[in-house]
Amino acid sequence: MHSLDFVAVPSGTGWIGSTSQEIAACVETWAHRLAEPEFTREQFSRWILKEFPKHPVRFDSFRLTRFPVTNDQYRAFLGDLGGPTPESIVRGEADNCPVWGLSYAECERFASWIGTTLGKTCRLPTEAEWEYAARGPDNLEYPYGNQFDAAKSNCLESGKGWVTPVDEYAAYPSGFGICDMAGNVEEWTSSRYQPYPKGIAVEDELSRTCGIDYRVLRGGSFCRTGDLTRCARRHGPHPGSTYRYRGFRIVMVEEG
Repeated sequence: MHSLDFVAVPSGTGWIGSTSQEIAACVETWAHRLAEPEFTREQFSRWILKEFPKHPVRFDSFRLTRFPVTNDQYRAFLGDLGGPTPESIVRGEADNCPVWGLSYAECERFASWIGTTLGKTCRLPTEAEWEYAARGPDNLEYPYGNQFDAAKSNCLESGKGWVTPVDEYAAYPSGFGICDMAGNVEEWTSSRYQPYPKGIAVEDELSRTCGIDYRVLRGGSFCRTGDLTRCARRHGPHPGSTYRYRGFRIVMVEEG
């Protein structure tokens, strides 16, 4: 197994979410480019309201895996503890592609196992930690910059049509050096959806299909549009078949 590569994310204050102006700009840019044209501008606008308001969050330092967990790394876990084989491994995808087709509980089980293996406390990131790591010190809109660029991530507009190795876009990391946070596979976080401070609870397709108590996913995937690769974008485990490409990465808690 190739070992997990943890990157230090420094303590600091990060801006999480979107302002009303950023939400309006997002809707203007992306509402007419959705993967599902049956969804209306009004529906899209409601989804994005989950990002409001933008607010500061203070973070202690932590370490986050540079890349999502791969098939090779997950296969080592299965060899040690056993468990359901995720679809990416059943399909025989490359060792260095992200493992996908996992429930949140399976990701938690891996985190516990790798923590025991390393003698450290390991877990999934919160959605705020994920966004902080993606935005980097310059509070970028996308992990690689403030303008969408289909050449810098594996999303629908990139035209790849399937998952890519986790280091395919390593030349375009976040400002903290974390890679593949835009597209490829969506990533589980440990956070359950709730409105941000002074925000409103948003009922939409996710709440109707998943209930109001769902885990937040981040980052988008190869078969979703670039809107979902925005650092602020909040998503969830939609039951549709094109939303099953779910992977994860791991936090190692700083001690002392």
